[in-house]
Amino acid sequence: MQLPTRTKRVSFTLPASLHPLTEKYFSIFWAGAFLSSIGFWIQAVGEGWLVLQLTNSALLLGLVTFAATLPNVVLSLFGGAIADRVNRRYLLIITQSVYLSSALTIGILTTLHLIQVWMIILIALINGTFSSVGFPAWQTFISELVSPGELKQGIALNSMQFNLSRVIGPAIGGISVGVLGVAGSYYLNALSYVAILIPLLVMRPALRMHTSAERQSIWQGVREGLSYVRKLPSLQLALVLQFVIVFLVFPYATLLPIFANNIFHIGAQGLGLLNSAAGIGALCGSVLVVLRSQRMEYGPRALIILGIVGGSACAAFAMAHSLQLALLLLLVVGACAVMASTITNTTVQTMVPEEMRGRVLSLWVLSSAGIGPFGNLVAGWVAQYVGAPITLMLSGGLCAIIALIVLCWRMQLKPRMVENSIDSCKAVSAK
Repeated sequence: MQLPTRTKRVSFTLPASLHPLTEKYFSIFWAGAFLSSIGFWIQAVGEGWLVLQLTNSALLLGLVTFAATLPNVVLSLFGGAIADRVNRRYLLIITQSVYLSSALTIGILTTLHLIQVWMIILIALINGTFSSVGFPAWQTFISELVSPGELKQGIALNSMQFNLSRVIGPAIGGISVGVLGVAGSYYLNALSYVAILIPLLVMRPALRMHTSAERQSIWQGVREGLSYVRKLPSLQLALVLQFVIVFLVFPYATLLPIFANNIFHIGAQGLGLLNSAAGIGALCGSVLVVLRSQRMEYGPRALIILGIVGGSACAAFAMAHSLQLALLLLLVVGACAVMASTITNTTVQTMVPEEMRGRVLSLWVLSSAGIGPFGNLVAGWVAQYVGAPITLMLSGGLCAIIALIVLCWRMQLKPRMVENSIDSCKAVSAK
């Protein structure tokens, strides 16, 4: 009698860079965050178009974006201290519920033709107040869903989902404005928050161990975080470089409606195309960070390169007269922007112990989502007088110049450091 042949079972193993997706809670959090991020970008397209229709003002366009980030200037350091003291999952449930309510409110007001610019600014301020706590809680919550050895991959994957949604969301946003109207963008965003609230409500990650932050006052926690950063010059330089890139390059996204409406004359759907181009670049950058997450260099050197390339591409985009060339340059700008943000985030979280991560990461929030977005307001104000193209040409060029200056400074500093170390070795040998 012939024995039955044994079939080989083919197993499929994810690459190491994607291994956090095999973690149950991280995978459902990642999927929910992806759908929620799509909603965010849908609303971003609708909101920019709504403000432009109501005011036709570049200054007010920048002011709305600035209003959402203003609370981070005052509250982000305290938000980081709170994220180290309180259950981060509960914080995220509260903040995501507020965002859902605010999107629904503006959608209803727009449908009833009662919406005014001051209402949009007020809602943006409310959202910004909660994001000063929610943002550091979101970023540090990843460390509770993955093992310490996979933290870099987890951060990179979180960045990838946001930028993957940035490709899909603006395209859907441009279509939804034409089909459902601006109010439809807000309704879709409100619905998308359900996708992240459900995973947050059902998951039960392991409880964090009690830390010293929970026994301190918030003021003491903030001081401890600042004191820790003072001891790490490389971390300080990384935060400064990230601030420069955010302040001088990131305002391109705020001024895109001006380019779509007044420069290229391509309408709301064209605005979605411009945003999608930047989003594709951001996605490519985030995928590169994911694939290289275990071997990529983190710190000031990488940020210097990104500042030079991203600033130059931003200035070139401002001078582009061809839509095709502008789209290609937006790919580069988007890639550099997201890689700089992800590398700084990873640098902070890998250099800082878990119990202090929220407080130190709040400095990254302060630079990238607090003080940095003053650049949106400045860019809107300057564009009001000299135009959006000249504004981005100046800001992008300045970013590249500052990065070059830092590069030259570090090249001059390195030989001195080598000489000092040699002198120290000679002194030890003489003894």
